[in-house]
Amino acid sequence: MGIADRAYMRGRRPAGERLSATVWALLALVTCFIVGLIGSAARVDFLEGLALSEAHPLPWQPLTYILIHGDFWHLLGNGLILWWTGDIVERTYGRRVFWGIVVLGSLIGAATWWATGLGGGRDGGQLIGASAAVYALMLVALLDKLDHQITLLLFFFLPVTLRVAWLLLITAALTLGGWAFSELPSRHVWSGWHPVWTSEIAHSAHLGGLIFGWFAFRWLNQTNLAVQDAPEEMAPPPPRAPEPDLARYDDEETAAVAPLTRQQARAELDTLLDKISAQGFGSLTPTEKRRLEDLSARLR
Repeated sequence: MGIADRAYMRGRRPAGERLSATVWALLALVTCFIVGLIGSAARVDFLEGLALSEAHPLPWQPLTYILIHGDFWHLLGNGLILWWTGDIVERTYGRRVFWGIVVLGSLIGAATWWATGLGGGRDGGQLIGASAAVYALMLVALLDKLDHQITLLLFFFLPVTLRVAWLLLITAALTLGGWAFSELPSRHVWSGWHPVWTSEIAHSAHLGGLIFGWFAFRWLNQTNLAVQDAPEEMAPPPPRAPEPDLARYDDEETAAVAPLTRQQARAELDTLLDKISAQGFGSLTPTEKRRLEDLSARLR
């Protein structure tokens, strides 16, 4: 997210004073789940037609299926990943990117699920759940944090600490294994390949979300990745920049635009943002504001 996208550069209320896109998405999922519970109690299907039908798909279903969850645990799992990784994506890339990943991840997950069932012997299945979208968000949020350590609560009481890289590898392996050994053969009538276990999980939709998330991350970070992927012998050593010193800025002089690496520019930007957090945006001099915009443009 660039400086121009920040609330104090647009003269409006800070984003913290309104609901984030992640919260809105969670509210939509929880609301539909509650409506579904009310319908079950009243024996009326209020959400009829939202799930993606394999036999007779309707035009809106490749998007609306993410609003329906089979049970509380299905909703809780997707909701926790959405809350965790959706917030990272929204703060890093902005609301539009967040909604774009949710929409396209859902569509590609639906397309992958539908395509892998072509020619199958079973007909009439349905796809529900926001897993494809949240898997796409997870890839975009975590692919640049592979060396970070995270602690997960398995079964909500057993803490397990591991690197993000291992978390993503395990997720991808479980998805591929579930698709190849459970979902794919169970949707087809083959003489030489049978399901190892029976499951109602749509691993193919998860797989579509992971694939789209990887490509989305590459596209969103294509400039930075191009620098990282360049051969080391061809890349000149980055110039050393002095430590950011806010005292060197004043109203009369213009800050020199020194060649900075992405990490150095982010460090200097963070220093200016810390000053805003502590003293308010009005504490910046005109020169510091110009420097803020320049550093923001570099990091877009």
